[in-house]
Amino acid sequence: MKRDVQAPLTPELFYNLLDLLPRLNLIRFQYGKPLKVSSGYRPAAFNANAGGAARSNHLRCQAVDFADPNGEFGSWCLSNLELLERAGLWLEDPAATQGWIHLQSVAPASGAKVQMWNDSNR
Repeated sequence: MKRDVQAPLTPELFYNLLDLLPRLNLIRFQYGKPLKVSSGYRPAAFNANAGGAARSNHLRCQAVDFADPNGEFGSWCLSNLELLERAGLWLEDPAATQGWIHLQSVAPASGAKVQMWNDSNR
C-alpha cells in the first residue's frame, strides 16, 4: 500500500513487524486458504482517515485486519483459539468487526488475558 514510503518505518516499528509476521504466517498456514489483508500498518493520518482508535495497534505495526465478508475466517478463528494463543495473537470479537477480522500481537488495553475481546482498540 506504500504507506511505509510516506511514513517510513522506524527501527521500533520494523522490530514490531518482524515480531508480528511470523505469528500471522503460522495462522495463515494453518488456515490453509488465501487471506486478504485489508489493513496493516497505519501511520497516524491513515489511521485517522480509517476511523481507527487513537491508540490503535495498527499505528505500531502490531495489528492486522483481514477481509472476512462471509465470516468464514472469523468462525475458523473462534474454533482455533488455542492456536491463536500459541501464536501469541489476540482476536477482537468477530461480532464487533463485521466484514473483517482483527488480530494483534499485544494484549488489548483492557488487559484481558483471553484471546478475544471487544473494546474498539483497532
